[in-house]
Amino acid sequence: MLLRLAIILISSFVLSGCALTPKRSGVEIMSYPAAKVIINGKEMGMTPYKNTSLSPGDSEVKLIAGDQQWQQKIKLQNNSNTVIDWEFGSQDNLSGGYVLYMEKTGDDKRAGILVNSFPNKSSVAIDGEIKDYSPLKIDDIGEGDRQITISFPGYKSANVFIKAVNSYQFIIENKLAEEDIKTDDIQLEANPTAQLNNSITIKETETGWLRVRESSSSAAIEVGRVKPKEKYTLLEETTEWDKIDLGNGKSGWISAKYAEKSQ
Repeated sequence: MLLRLAIILISSFVLSGCALTPKRSGVEIMSYPAAKVIINGKEMGMTPYKNTSLSPGDSEVKLIAGDQQWQQKIKLQNNSNTVIDWEFGSQDNLSGGYVLYMEKTGDDKRAGILVNSFPNKSSVAIDGEIKDYSPLKIDDIGEGDRQITISFPGYKSANVFIKAVNSYQFIIENKLAEEDIKTDDIQLEANPTAQLNNSITIKETETGWLRVRESSSSAAIEVGRVKPKEKYTLLEETTEWDKIDLGNGKSGWISAKYAEKSQ
């Protein structure tokens, strides 16, 4: 099952010519599949869509893809871009995405971030380090490129790449999509050939199962799940990750903190 990666590299959010009159705002909209864009009741085109000549203030944005649609009121910031990225699923709970924009704080020594996410209490990590749970406000994450990862058990994770800038605060309004996992995709049998001196026993987890990933990263694609007390052959290991044999020619990585090694 592929893990949704909502990824956008923000190189410059601020529109040139900050003293321009009249004021203007920009919006960049991406979707999968392609969708019709309607802003304040007016059809504007199809995604991917970009417009840097909109008026600041409240706007109603609607995306229509076949018989599915997403609609939200957003506040366009003066001399700044707003990014919308949305992926339509087969039903509402399987759809997800985010709205991303920035506000000027006036603090020229700090670059901030504010994350609101559904479900509430989603974990928020910056550059792979979990900071806390949503809603989360951090006054200073330091200037430069940052990877924001938002995750919650049973939902597809979202990764957003930004370039943090002093004097500004990035705001991420995110909705995670539920995982659409079929039983055949997640039922992995324990490897019966696991050897006592080279085996892994899965420890108890908060969810009653443990993700198996394609590579040794929390952002990697999920390839299946294993359950507590099951045993698997250990193939490779790092400080934080263990690679196990799933049988039938399959393998994957699990968090080492949930693995008990047999000697």
